[in-house]
Amino acid sequence: MKSVSALVFYIFLCCAGYAQGGHAYMTSPDGGMYAYKTTNRAVYDTANINIFYKVRFLPDSTKKDKYREGQTLLMVSDNYTWFGDYYRLKADSINDFLAESKKNAHNEKANDDIYMFVRKTIFDYVMLTDLKNTQTTIQLKALNRYQYTYSTPKIDWALQAGDTLINNIPCKKATCRYAGRNLIAWYAESIPLPYGPYVFGGLPGLIMQLYDDGLNWIFTNNGISNAISPKIMYLYKNKKYKKTTREKALAAYRNEKENYMAIAIESGVMEVVNKGSDFDKLMAPRPSNMLELEW
Repeated sequence: MKSVSALVFYIFLCCAGYAQGGHAYMTSPDGGMYAYKTTNRAVYDTANINIFYKVRFLPDSTKKDKYREGQTLLMVSDNYTWFGDYYRLKADSINDFLAESKKNAHNEKANDDIYMFVRKTIFDYVMLTDLKNTQTTIQLKALNRYQYTYSTPKIDWALQAGDTLINNIPCKKATCRYAGRNLIAWYAESIPLPYGPYVFGGLPGLIMQLYDDGLNWIFTNNGISNAISPKIMYLYKNKKYKKTTREKALAAYRNEKENYMAIAIESGVMEVVNKGSDFDKLMAPRPSNMLELEW
């Protein structure tokens, strides 16, 4: 257990070290900071195409100039799509290199790189969609890990007048309402892939940009390539993932994001030793501003 006096450092370790879901990247009691373990994962397929989306989102919807920015990736094969944080995959890859041998584990550059990629990982969801069976599995984590599988949602798009250029590619407009947000998509008919970021697909062309009308979440395409690396489509195999319903998983995730410190202390992850002057501020509920507001 950790004391509140070490909160800032501990929060970094807790959020960054376990962001990958399959394993911890930080110190371990049985081997120190160089005790890396190979990523425990279930591989489903190998991607043919990688589609990249820059993501920007507001952790607090009232602070319009405080965006967080990251990089997400959509991998597409004949049978599956995978969507998640690009830097999560990079961290997994380096982690597995470090786990190969003691020599690798002490590689200074690799250790620096893995911490860099962990810090850059900001999109908490890992999504795998079975295209033939129209089933989507999502893994997510705040303090705890959750996994749910449900029927891939069919987005009720309304095609709209209007056009624009994104990456010099002509795009058309569509709108929908999903999970409590009004969303605008710009899609390219010249790229006949009915996919987009996260669960958003079903348009007559690849979604090049997607955002809600309040500009809380913005996904913008910034690259398309044949899948070379990364290309392995997988979910994490970890008994700590609680398999539950979408409703329960998202409700628990929101609660943990909004009441992170209180739940950490209540669950024994942290121990209050000395209450500093900023204790009440640290304990105050935080905004979550999730991509999905309703479920």
